Amino acid sequence: MTGKTETDLKPCPPGYCLDESRLSGQAEFIAFPENPEEAAGVIRRAAEEGFPLTIQGARTGITGGAVPRGGLVLSTERMNRPLEFFRDSQGAPVLRVQPGMSFEALGNHLSRGLPVPERGLYFPPNPTESTATLGGGFGCNAQGPNSLRWGGLGAHLQDLTWITPAGEIWTLPRGRYRFDETGCPLPGGSRLSCDSLLPAGGSRFLHPRPGLDLLDFLAGSEGLAGFAGELSLTLRGLPAAAWGVVYFFEEDSGALNFAESLGQWRGETSGGEALTTLEYYDHSSLDLVRSGASRTAALRSLPPLDSPWKAAIQVELEGEDSPLLEDMLTGHLELFRAAGGREEDTWAAGSLQELEKFRLLRHGVPELINTELDRLRRELPELRKTAGDFEIPPPLARTYRETYRRDMEEEGLRGFVFGHLGEGRLHVNLLPRNGEEIRRSRTLLDRWAALTVGDGGLIAAENGIGRLKGGLLRRYGSPERWNQIESFLRVLDPGNRLGGVEILNPPENGEGRT
Repeated sequence: MTGKTETDLKPCPPGYCLDESRLSGQAEFIAFPENPEEAAGVIRRAAEEGFPLTIQGARTGITGGAVPRGGLVLSTERMNRPLEFFRDSQGAPVLRVQPGMSFEALGNHLSRGLPVPERGLYFPPNPTESTATLGGGFGCNAQGPNSLRWGGLGAHLQDLTWITPAGEIWTLPRGRYRFDETGCPLPGGSRLSCDSLLPAGGSRFLHPRPGLDLLDFLAGSEGLAGFAGELSLTLRGLPAAAWGVVYFFEEDSGALNFAESLGQWRGETSGGEALTTLEYYDHSSLDLVRSGASRTAALRSLPPLDSPWKAAIQVELEGEDSPLLEDMLTGHLELFRAAGGREEDTWAAGSLQELEKFRLLRHGVPELINTELDRLRRELPELRKTAGDFEIPPPLARTYRETYRRDMEEEGLRGFVFGHLGEGRLHVNLLPRNGEEIRRSRTLLDRWAALTVGDGGLIAAENGIGRLKGGLLRRYGSPERWNQIESFLRVLDPGNRLGGVEILNPPENGEGRT
């Protein structure tokens, strides 16, 4: 190595060459910058040396986006501090942070690190993995279980410090750069030119529309168009009241009926936005928790799943009027009974602290799936994460849920369906046990992807494209959208330093797998 940089480049340890997708790669060097200026210097150094570059946060992603392809890893691990608390011109509370700060550390800081008069604030986006970083959350525009009300992380930023693939530092205040029908101005006087009226084509990745803020356009760009160097988070006051209930059913049809009733209730009820979460778990997911709870410390605090429940719906309500929320819960209980449920088949929590316990259920299911995947890989090393996070129009959610289960049963495959039923975003995880089942699992994912795009849905709705879904999107997304995405990357990363063109255009037989 020759030359100098603001941070040392060190040999890359093996642990930084894989993420929760269970994919693995390799890299020669790693850098740990501590501020945007150092990070920009690392990027320029990589360009001078001709190194491929991979941006990493906490490596909690499940599509392989943090898996390096050689060269240099830039880790935000040491860019992990809160920077400044202030109130904007409208009096809204804002906290500026570095991208390597985890959601867990943010929560701790908000509860203990702010001045006493400012405590009682929180950041609404709530992905299920608390060790994920805020920069990584912006990279995939994280949408946790409470996105039914709060949407993705990007919508809660006031401004952004953006580090480009050329090693430039952009300051992006919300509202300064917006798309019209032909494109969007960029800092420095350049411009993204495009047709901003194209449909999504299977993914929200770099998808413009008239009026869209550049900040929101970059949310979900997965480290392929640059990355967040600092983020200004808009905070909110903790709700005066919060409730969470898990409703269990002896038949899957009852859970789906109940979910449809809740969706209708939310649309017709004044104050229906108090319903922040509507999650679904199928019987395989519940069986997994039953069998794995004793081996997973976090799940031991849950009540026992000792009844023959076949499905569950998890809801959360929050607001300022506690009696009103209790009236809403009474109405939900009536809908639950109408769907065949019994009051004794519920778990209920009446505070934010108690809610955290039930949220472990949503976090525990994918964790247990990954544990089972690791066990299977010891006998089947070629096995990779075989999963989809599809978003379909909510009225079709029931039909798709039934399609997933029927197709898995017909193919003799073990699988799990869970996720944000209220928004039509369902996670489907398959656990093949041999080479032939791997082939059939991939065939099913292709079949479901084609159906989803045909119905105007998204193939990569929440977890990102990473290195696993480029093949699916290339096969089933619209050619016009892919041409548009490539044109954006040629402007945002003209030297292809972050490798977006190759990552999003995997070899046809490689299907984006590493």
